[in-house]
Amino acid sequence: MRLTEYHAGAPVIRDTKLLPEAMKKLAKLEDLEDQGDIREAICDEYCRHRHAGSQPYLDYCCSQCKLAGLFEMLD
Repeated sequence: MRLTEYHAGAPVIRDTKLLPEAMKKLAKLEDLEDQGDIREAICDEYCRHRHAGSQPYLDYCCSQCKLAGLFEMLD
């Protein structure tokens, strides 16, 4: 379930009743980030192209990855 929405371009919690759940999700993300390179962990675990034969093909797949937005958020 989506916990946020945008008001004037800024993300806000949709309903104050959802704040505890939103904080839990944020804490989980921060915990993952604190454990090391979250990008590598996500790619190793979820990428369907991780066993691609050649580095150029893998580089192409990474450049098209839909998780890139998540990675940008974590920087």
